[in-house]
Amino acid sequence: MPKKNFYVYEWFIIDSFEIFYVGKGTGRRKLELHNRSKYFMNIYNKYNCAVRLHKQSLTNEKACKEEIKRIAELKAVGQARCNFTTGGIGFAEGSLNPTAKKPHYGDENGMRTQNIDFSGENNPMYGNGTLIKGERNGMFGKKGFKHPNSKMYEVIYSPTEKDILTYKQCEKKFGIAFSRIYIDGGVLHYKKKTPNSIYEGLEVKRLK
Repeated sequence: MPKKNFYVYEWFIIDSFEIFYVGKGTGRRKLELHNRSKYFMNIYNKYNCAVRLHKQSLTNEKACKEEIKRIAELKAVGQARCNFTTGGIGFAEGSLNPTAKKPHYGDENGMRTQNIDFSGENNPMYGNGTLIKGERNGMFGKKGFKHPNSKMYEVIYSPTEKDILTYKQCEKKFGIAFSRIYIDGGVLHYKKKTPNSIYEGLEVKRLK
C-alpha cells in the first residue's frame, strides 16, 4: 500500500492572506527555506509570512495531483506568483529525491544550515539608489551586538524542527513579540491577538 505521508502546503503573506507559493512535501519540507527561489526569498524577507497545510495524509501521486489543482486555482485569481510550473513534478523518497545526497539538516540535533543569497535583489539595500555614508547612515558607529547583522537566532518550532534566522527575518516574521525578547531570546508572547499570534509560545534563542 502506498505511503500516505505526503501533503500539499502553501506559503502566504499574513497581512494580506495572499498565497504566493504552493508546494508538495513530506516531513519538514514545508518549514524549510533551503532551495527556495530568489523570488520566494524576496517575498519572505519583505513581508510577514507563514506556512500552512492545504491537504495532508496523501500518497505521492495524490499529492502531485492536488498540487497541480491548487496552483491552477490560485493562478486563476492572480496568486501563487512564485510557482513557475504547473506543479506535480516533485520527487518522492529515497534515491529519487535530490536531497538524498545533500541532506536538509546538518547536525545530530536536527538543525539545518541555510544558504541564503543576499546578492542583488535579495540584498535589503537593493534599489536604494544612494549610498549614505558617515553619521547620516543609520548603522554609523554601531558595531558588534548593536549592529542588526550581527544578531542570529535559533527558532525552535518543536523538539525536532528548528531554524536559523537573522535579526531582520525574526523582526519581520514575529513582529512586536520578538522586539520584547530580541536581546537574550525567550518565548514569544502576544498581548493582543494579531496575525502573528500564530507564533504564540514559540521559543527563540539568541545565538550571537
